[in-house]
Amino acid sequence: MDLLIQKELNTLLKKEIRNFKHFMLDEDYNQFKNYDDEGWFSLFIYSIINDGSVLKQIKLKSICAGINQKDFNEFFYISMKWLDKQNRGCWSWYEADYFSIDIDDWKETTLTYTLI
Repeated sequence: MDLLIQKELNTLLKKEIRNFKHFMLDEDYNQFKNYDDEGWFSLFIYSIINDGSVLKQIKLKSICAGINQKDFNEFFYISMKWLDKQNRGCWSWYEADYFSIDIDDWKETTLTYTLI
């Protein structure tokens, strides 16, 4: 499900992602010049998460384009949880091993607050 909705959103939001990419490159070319398409998509999704009104607009556009609302909500829930885990540095041992997270990036460990 995650890969399918990611492809659907990437196709649907191609214009918005392109505009976002141009804006970010204008802001700081050296920082963003090596991003690939997947990196731009992830950065775009994280920027949407930080702006509730934009998230509502993207959700409406996605639902009108035929994307399942439940899949959309699940995708953004997982994205928000991932961002929260990165900010908090809260990882399970399995996640740290699976995603190759450096031990210096850990602030706390968990058994219950997991993605996988």
